[in-house]
Amino acid sequence: MADRLSSFLGIFQRLSPGQRLAALTLCGATAVAIVLVAVWAASPEYSVLYAELDADEGGAILERLQSDQVDYRLKDGGNTILVPRDKVHEVRLRLAGQGLPRGGGAGYEILDQGKLGWTDFVQKFQYRRALEGEIARTIQTLEEVQQARVHLVIPEPSLFTEDQKPTTASLVVRLRPGARLRPGQVRGMVHLVASAVEGLDAENVAVLDTSGNLLSNGQGGDPLAATTDQMSLARNIEEHLSQKAQSMLEAVLGPRKAIVRISAELDWEKVESTIESFDGDNPVVRSEERSEETGTDGSRTENSITNFEIGRRVETVIGAAGTIRKLTGAVFVDGSYEETADGQKQHVPRTDEEMQTLAQLTRAAIGFDAERGDELRVENISFDTTSMDEERRQMEKSHRTQQIIDVGTKVGGVLVALLLLLIFRAFLRKTARSASAPIPLPEPMSARGAAAPVSGSQAEAEVLRLSHEQPENVARLLRTWIREG
Repeated sequence: MADRLSSFLGIFQRLSPGQRLAALTLCGATAVAIVLVAVWAASPEYSVLYAELDADEGGAILERLQSDQVDYRLKDGGNTILVPRDKVHEVRLRLAGQGLPRGGGAGYEILDQGKLGWTDFVQKFQYRRALEGEIARTIQTLEEVQQARVHLVIPEPSLFTEDQKPTTASLVVRLRPGARLRPGQVRGMVHLVASAVEGLDAENVAVLDTSGNLLSNGQGGDPLAATTDQMSLARNIEEHLSQKAQSMLEAVLGPRKAIVRISAELDWEKVESTIESFDGDNPVVRSEERSEETGTDGSRTENSITNFEIGRRVETVIGAAGTIRKLTGAVFVDGSYEETADGQKQHVPRTDEEMQTLAQLTRAAIGFDAERGDELRVENISFDTTSMDEERRQMEKSHRTQQIIDVGTKVGGVLVALLLLLIFRAFLRKTARSASAPIPLPEPMSARGAAAPVSGSQAEAEVLRLSHEQPENVARLLRTWIREG
């Protein structure tokens, strides 16, 4: 090892200044490339820990990550926190044990920090804050809601009822991307808030989204609320029946092989009928009289009079509104496909027996009633899957491209490092061969012709010419002469 080091130092000392600079530059570039590739290969992949965080939540989580010495990255202006992929679940469980993220602000834990110096006003204010936070947390458990904020206005009780101001509440929700709230869900949130706060009526709860849309503002007195309920009920029945039939058909035919649409006509009339019936076979005792007389001779006579009447029963029947009056359904069923000789897919229609079986199964799934006037059409048709096939091909192509890029990046980094090492090694070998090559000495004057005498001026001119044409060789020759004395 020492011999190689001394040989390398000897070669390096024999290099010219320009060659030394090039060697040092190439060596440094190689070292930097190797270090960068090693750091890049050893750096962990980061995944999202929490996204769409507000400043308070993000600050509390970052403080906890720093105290636990967990590496993290920030994204989207600090609203998204990323941690190493292999630590995501561990960090989430650890933060959840510490009450993070709080989600909707602080809850009843505020009251755990109560102080003896709190005044009655401060206690009421802290209780209202805790109640707002707990309601917001509950609303955030809905799948469509990403974040919620609740504001309560609870007035002080008044001595006179007519002077008592009502309790009001405002709810602001941030929905997840692409999510929408149905009217029934909005009313459910309204009643949730109203039930959680004492003295709060549902008509005094306002719901607003982050886009400024007023979702609810006292729907209790809205004359259109009943119509909205009817439409929601009809839509729910249609979606439920369609999903039942489609899931059954797809379990038999395969995914995306059937399309089911059900239209429900509901009866919203509320019918109240009274039924009066008489039972002549089982008369009912209406009244009974009994009398007892004693004669002069001491005998006793008993008389009884019983009045009967026909049994009578009165029933009042109230028909519930929203019963199904009629169902109308349309079902499209895709056929099977065979691959032709040229690689194309050819549609093969289903047989009549198969279509009849599928129609019977669909009628049974939706509760088909012919006496009620229900209608159902089941048709076999070839589905146009061009867009889905193209989308699937694009996704597969994109996935393969991303895999190639990932593998190519890693392999390319290794190849660049190896290439730099090979270039540096070849440069050192070339430099060593040039340094160990024999030095061409200037031809002696006598060898050029003994008969031709050389004057001093000619010798000086020859030396100057050689120094201009071969300066390095002349310098090395002079150093050799000096070492040899």
